[in-house]
Amino acid sequence: MSAPVESPPQTFDALPTVTRDFLPYIAPMFAYVALSSLEGYLPSPGWYPAAYAAKAAVVAAIMWYFRSTWSDLRPAPRILDVVLATAVGLVVFALWIGLDGRYPDLPFMGGARQAFDPEVLSPAGRMAFVAVRLAGLVLLVPVFEELFWRSFLIRWLIDQEFWKVPIGRVTWTAALISSGAFALAHPEWLPALLTGLIWAGLLAYSHSISACVISHVVANLALGIYVIATRSWKFW
Repeated sequence: MSAPVESPPQTFDALPTVTRDFLPYIAPMFAYVALSSLEGYLPSPGWYPAAYAAKAAVVAAIMWYFRSTWSDLRPAPRILDVVLATAVGLVVFALWIGLDGRYPDLPFMGGARQAFDPEVLSPAGRMAFVAVRLAGLVLLVPVFEELFWRSFLIRWLIDQEFWKVPIGRVTWTAALISSGAFALAHPEWLPALLTGLIWAGLLAYSHSISACVISHVVANLALGIYVIATRSWKFW
């Protein structure tokens, strides 16, 4: 009898074409959301710094593995678009701070964001946690979120063969639905809804995912500095 033929190992390239097209955009976002949802099951709040560091490392590794999506960041935005993106990022920051406490919580959203106060850590532990948390907020989140929300989802809502839709094409339907979904992904639903619409507008104007990433970086960096300066830990 002949030996049984072994199936070749499954690789990313062996996945169906549709899965290969979608997965690089979805995987980092899904990993971040899934791991964030597990943080509520930590034995004690003191585990959060290690859990966040592990989450950041896992998401960074997935982003690197699926770095083919980074081609969407090219070409580099024009100088005018960078200036506009920076200004828009500061407006977004102002919205998140200025609207705090001025809109109702949505019951099905699970309430306000759970805050971790790093003051409970040793000085060295506090510095390490703040550095890792800020890196995740500024270096990781803007990239994988913009690639998911503005590069993938907006185009997919226009045509499920989203790769055929040029980056920067935005319809009102795609902008509204993607912004609504963006709002539902954040406890701060009202500023998130407005932010989604603003960044959809920036994308339509600039035709640049990189401009959206820059705006997101500016907003998150400003928020991170504000959180550290005022110890308003609830914002992250």
